[in-house]
Amino acid sequence: MTASDSVLLARFVLTRARAAGLDPVELARAAGIGADTLEGPPGSVPGQCYPRLWELFERRAELPHVGLRAAERYGMGELGMMDYLLATASTVGEGLRAAGEFGSALSTSRRLVLVGKDDRHVIIAAETAEEGRGAEVAAQASFAFLTGRARLGARTRIAPVAVTLRERAPRHHAPYTEFFGTAAVDFGADADTLTLHHADLDRRQFTADPGLAAVLRRAATVATLSTPPARAWADLLAAELNSLPSLDTVSIHGMARRLDTSPRTLQRRLAAAGTSWSRELASARRRAVW
Repeated sequence: MTASDSVLLARFVLTRARAAGLDPVELARAAGIGADTLEGPPGSVPGQCYPRLWELFERRAELPHVGLRAAERYGMGELGMMDYLLATASTVGEGLRAAGEFGSALSTSRRLVLVGKDDRHVIIAAETAEEGRGAEVAAQASFAFLTGRARLGARTRIAPVAVTLRERAPRHHAPYTEFFGTAAVDFGADADTLTLHHADLDRRQFTADPGLAAVLRRAATVATLSTPPARAWADLLAAELNSLPSLDTVSIHGMARRLDTSPRTLQRRLAAAGTSWSRELASARRRAVW
């Protein structure tokens, strides 16, 4: 199955990018997503697009720790059912468990999993097969979002025991330690992990609504992630071709590897979008001349 992410994740980034003064439509196109991503119907985008949005956002806005900034400006409901599963649970821990279980309905590219537990602590990892700066910022944003949501529900400044991030150590650590409320933020780690106190997970939430939580959990069990629209793959290919310094030696086999798919699948998806490899390559070459 081709990796996909809910369009809600893409919109989360694009909304922040617009607030930072960037053109969200242009940013979406550069990431290989249709121009209607902000206002279009529910659905999904190819798995490479969400982290690419984070990378482009950070680079073009020239803002450090954009994942932390994004969580600080979060608005309730932006992530749909995920938000309300977190908010209506009786405790912080129940909310995080419900959100983790529902995560597969938002993404087949990334997930939150319990990787460690003892009498005092729980360790949650943000797992993905993706590498690169975009994936690093996506993990940073995920942990910032979860920490912020836990604080909002419990109405107290919950501080993780420790945070480990795969990203390279930034020049200034203060924004990370100040946001998470702990000096134990380590960079260049083997995995992205968030360690929390059991006592914090057991905190009651002021936003709890047991009746609504039960309804949402039932709905979450049958939620599915729709296949990315065919046109998104043509847009993604166009963006990837535009990023190459030269089109002289490009091949469908090499491009399929870059897009983490097979040449046959890429051809099939382009055909479903009403185009073809040769047509998209010719268009890219014309754009390069212009």
